[in-house]
Amino acid sequence: MFDIGWQEVFLAAIIALIVIGPKELPRALKTVMGVVRKLKGMARDFQSGLDDIVRETELDEMRREIEAETNGDLRKRIEESIDPDGEISKDLDDMRSIEGDLNKAAKSYGDDVKKPVEEAKADVESTKPEATPIEEPAEPVAKKD
Repeated sequence: MFDIGWQEVFLAAIIALIVIGPKELPRALKTVMGVVRKLKGMARDFQSGLDDIVRETELDEMRREIEAETNGDLRKRIEESIDPDGEISKDLDDMRSIEGDLNKAAKSYGDDVKKPVEEAKADVESTKPEATPIEEPAEPVAKKD
């Protein structure tokens, strides 16, 4: 990155020690390192933003090239290459109709199961005896000696 040798670093350290002083040098180094970290973070964010712009531009160019070659019918061409005779599409449609039938059957079965359970709960509630409260004696009974 920078072409700095050990002599330059040593000279900068000596000057910093003389100018700042040994007491304030750690705090100054901490501040400088914080600034350097922030600058690196900003540079990284800027670089990633530029990379995103380049990537989007390249993808847009690729999309235009593909549409130009396929005359805008890319989806149709892919479907034709995967399923030229339409057999897979028919099978998928059959599976969807079977799935719908199974969902209807499961729902009706669930409704049939709920009815007897609800009726049984109603029967249990209607046959429950009413609870009578327990009366406590008004005054405690005294013992005879």
